[in-house]
Amino acid sequence: MGKWTSSWRYVPVDYGYELGCYENITQIATFRNNLEGKAIRLRLNNRYSESPMEITHGSLWLRDRESGTLSPELPLKLKGEARLVLPPDSAPYCDPVSYPVTARDDFIVKLYFAQKTPIRCVCVTWAAMSWGSVQMTGDFGETEALGFTIKPKLMPGLAADPYPNQYVAGLSDIAVETENSPCLVGLFGDSITQMSYFSDSLTELLYEKYPGRCAVINGGICGNRVQKSHPVMEMMPGKGAQFGIAGVDRFHADMCEDGAPDVTFILEGVNDCSHSIVFGEPDVPTAQDIYDALADVARQAREAGSKVLCSTIMPFGAWGDAWRGRVDGIRQEVNGLLREKTPGDALVDLDAVMRDPERPDVMQAGMHLGDGVHPGWPGGKKMAKAVAGALAPLMTGK
Repeated sequence: MGKWTSSWRYVPVDYGYELGCYENITQIATFRNNLEGKAIRLRLNNRYSESPMEITHGSLWLRDRESGTLSPELPLKLKGEARLVLPPDSAPYCDPVSYPVTARDDFIVKLYFAQKTPIRCVCVTWAAMSWGSVQMTGDFGETEALGFTIKPKLMPGLAADPYPNQYVAGLSDIAVETENSPCLVGLFGDSITQMSYFSDSLTELLYEKYPGRCAVINGGICGNRVQKSHPVMEMMPGKGAQFGIAGVDRFHADMCEDGAPDVTFILEGVNDCSHSIVFGEPDVPTAQDIYDALADVARQAREAGSKVLCSTIMPFGAWGDAWRGRVDGIRQEVNGLLREKTPGDALVDLDAVMRDPERPDVMQAGMHLGDGVHPGWPGGKKMAKAVAGALAPLMTGK
């Protein structure tokens, strides 16, 4: 009997308001795979919606990365039905699709939404190396001559993001029925994880080193805090709901519900240090509060069967705002606690890896997207190299 292992998984983020609407839209998404097995299943997603979601039809293809060869079209069904009807606030698995999978086979998933479908919850990537999507007007099942769709007009709720992103609606997990006990690596964090410059870089390193023997899933949510839920911002659409509930409260649902990782990497805390001060909340967490919350997440991961790798909080000084000195003091205190006693099985000191030697409150030049906080490709690759080295001893035996 095989075991279902996630080949791709992102957190379906609840934005708290309607981002846009699909109607007569074909969504085609491609996903990097590194697993081998005998069947595939998808977790469909209609979380946080008060209305059913109807996907008129959906299909899956496998594409050999080396030859480009495509499998036959593999129709998706839900309880035997080709029309995929998801009840309100649900995330059912589709029926398993029996087809041999190799570690060279990536996945192409096509979903057609004929009916008007409001979208409030999606999975998002910015790096778009390990997965990406296009949304086109028309039914791919009837013709390949689809109409061009301008993403900002289709999904205006995501158009204000200063960094270009890609997204998928109606889907949050792709799993393979495996028999060789691959190692599932879970990345838990905030925007630095979700944006995927680090995540995709790490995925590339691990898949090259462990072909067919591991998968990486992404548990990041932009703006997320580990110690408490998102600040309530009345002037922001959704009042800040897209930042998610506290990491200590969401860890199990976002990381373990579809199968707990064998190894969990925890990179969170930057927003805990800053948000309460920036947004004027009356209760500003202490370094001990943040450390204790990180330790709680590590405990939950171990209880779920994970080995745990923790990170220090990377520097994010940039513009000299009046509050930054106080915020960096909290960050440095948290890092001191983490170095003194890591709550995981091991610690990777990304603060030391990424900080400017002359200005320890600032990330090295060229490592971020220009905002001092979010690593781009150079920073993501540097982080990935450090994390891959620290992960290796925890992945032994898998």
